[in-house]
Amino acid sequence: MIVPMKKVFLVSLETAKDETLSKLREIGVLHIDEVPGQSEVLDQLIKTRDSLVQSLRQLPLEEKKYKPGTSVLSEKKMEEALEVSGRVGKLSERRTRLIEQVEKLRAEIERVEVLGDFDPEDLELIGEHGLDIVLFDLNKEELESFPQELTSFRVYSKKNGAILAAVLPEDSGLTEEYPLFELPKYSVKEMRQQVSGYFKKIEEIDDELLSLSQYGQLLYDALMKVEGDIEFEKVRLGLNEEGALVYLTGFVPEKKVDRLKSGARKNGWALIVRDPEPDEPIPTLVDNPKPVGIIKPVFDFLGTVPGYYEYDISFYFLLFLTLFFAMIIGDAGYGLLFLGTTLYSAFKFKKAKGSITTVHTLMVVMSSATIVWGALSGVWFGSITLAETAPFSWFVLEPIYGFGGEAAQETIKYLCFIIGTVHLSIAHIWNFLTEWRRDRKLKAISQLGWLLMVLGLYFLVLYLVLDPEKYPIPQFSLYMVGIGLVLVFLFSEQEGHFLKGVLKGLANFMPKALDSISAFSDIISYIRLFAVGLATVEIAKSFNSMAADLGNSVVGIIGGIVILLIGHGLNIAMAALSVVVHGVRLNVLEFSGHLGMEWTGIPYDPFRDRMTTNLKEEGVT
Repeated sequence: MIVPMKKVFLVSLETAKDETLSKLREIGVLHIDEVPGQSEVLDQLIKTRDSLVQSLRQLPLEEKKYKPGTSVLSEKKMEEALEVSGRVGKLSERRTRLIEQVEKLRAEIERVEVLGDFDPEDLELIGEHGLDIVLFDLNKEELESFPQELTSFRVYSKKNGAILAAVLPEDSGLTEEYPLFELPKYSVKEMRQQVSGYFKKIEEIDDELLSLSQYGQLLYDALMKVEGDIEFEKVRLGLNEEGALVYLTGFVPEKKVDRLKSGARKNGWALIVRDPEPDEPIPTLVDNPKPVGIIKPVFDFLGTVPGYYEYDISFYFLLFLTLFFAMIIGDAGYGLLFLGTTLYSAFKFKKAKGSITTVHTLMVVMSSATIVWGALSGVWFGSITLAETAPFSWFVLEPIYGFGGEAAQETIKYLCFIIGTVHLSIAHIWNFLTEWRRDRKLKAISQLGWLLMVLGLYFLVLYLVLDPEKYPIPQFSLYMVGIGLVLVFLFSEQEGHFLKGVLKGLANFMPKALDSISAFSDIISYIRLFAVGLATVEIAKSFNSMAADLGNSVVGIIGGIVILLIGHGLNIAMAALSVVVHGVRLNVLEFSGHLGMEWTGIPYDPFRDRMTTNLKEEGVT
């Protein structure tokens, strides 16, 4: 459910504003309205934050290994972290400069090594004895026009020209007429020695960075502290001043208002708490029972937050996504692999942390559902042999048998359309009940119109997509669509004045008509559950067939095992991706679209001591 919020106005003395913010951060329940501000302190904190982030990236240790809130950072530790960050920064800058030098030398070596182990000092030595040898870099035309009477020879031939060495008389002027080959400063041998020397220095820097990686956790803790300081400074700058007073505004969950009031009494703050206005930017906090809350990682991954006045679809999202997951993966063998991997990971994680994550619980639920669906459809690693062998054959439900041909496929398509119709119907029933409770009864009737259209269009989908002879369009379904459309036109824009609402609804005739067509396509969209599930089975069958065709020889068996591992691995990966692309889509677009959700929510993010919060979450005291 979406937790009710209260709007808060908090007033304090200007002289105690820093202390007020510190206490408010300890309470940790107020989502503060951000007011932009700027100061030298904030600029320096951001600069320090950026330096710490850069240092963590440059250390040879993955950031995921850092644990948030493993220690409370003292001032001395903070100084040590900044000193380490400075060292890391200087080493990294030096390493970057060395790599740039190496790249320049490599490019120069590649340019001149066509001349062999060439030493430019040799030409200088020859010149001192009165023989002026110059290198030219000529194309074909320049090569043909070059004076033939001069003593010259090709040092290197190219596709479109050559590098030519020529003995020039004094004041020949040819160096201005023809392009010269730029002489290197060092010989190829010397440049390679320099590259080798630079690599040794880079290795020394890498060793030093590796030794500094032991401070990675310290740098991460320092980063968390600086992030908190930045947040504190931003809030401080955003305080509104009125003479000797300062005030701020924000939102607090209704169930946590007493905690804030208690803090206000202890610290002498003035507090006004009221219901928020509809047009205010109210943050959203979703709080569900544990069985439903396991879907939260999916919303976190998608980055979706419902608006404060929108719906919390967590229960239906979990219910239908689990079903979609099972149908898209469609293979009980794959479900067993998912379940086994999840249980192993959960065991290791619980051993290390003392508990398992919601992701583990979610995967256990979805893997179990996949096993059930796969067992009922008789699909175990895409093998018909397993499907027809006991005990696997005991669980097969013939109408949805994965190897049952067109009859079974038609049944699954039929089931997909039923699922889609039920899913979308839930959305409009929910909308109807919500509008009715909000005392918008006329507008609620339009949702009954949408419900009639969805139910009526279901029969049209069966007629057009499945079999027109087997599923003829019943007369009543056309009446349902027609009546539903009329109800939508008459009542969808009702906001108090009936006739005005009717005219407004009729004025939007075309958008409403297009929406009704969209409802038809939305029901058809659920056939993707059948299509992707079928593709998963067919791909598995293909790899099984390829492996079987290699024969029973040792080489054939080894090759078959390799094909099975790679083939089924790719199939599992594609099926998992399909869950995100198709299974999530049906919830976030089709279902949410019929609910009228826009996912415009602002996540509830209270002003709090994030380091202390992390310590409490980790059980550190």
